[in-house]
Amino acid sequence: MEARGFVLSYYNGEEKNPFIGIDENSRLWWDGEKVFYDLAVRDGGGEQFINNLEEWFDKSLKEGDLTGRLVDTKIPQKTRLLIFFLDLWHGKWFPYDSFDVIDCYEPAASAM
Repeated sequence: MEARGFVLSYYNGEEKNPFIGIDENSRLWWDGEKVFYDLAVRDGGGEQFINNLEEWFDKSLKEGDLTGRLVDTKIPQKTRLLIFFLDLWHGKWFPYDSFDVIDCYEPAASAM
């Protein structure tokens, strides 16, 4: 599914999360992508949301606060922004046992 040029891997417009009881990480990625979709597309104001996300990403990048996939320039900017959002969202609402869990997120092939 695509939202404002961002390719979502897990959320495809379903009403309910299809990963519940099947795969915990995929369940979290689906929830995060749905929140992203709702903020970027459904709730209006999506343009401001994306602009704020880009500004925060750029600031964090310049300050050296990002590592791994978030600094990998071979990954398209929009994919890195989505990963950045998911990392922030999951880190806040579902604190990680390991900071490397974001590396388990698999972007859609069409996003790469």
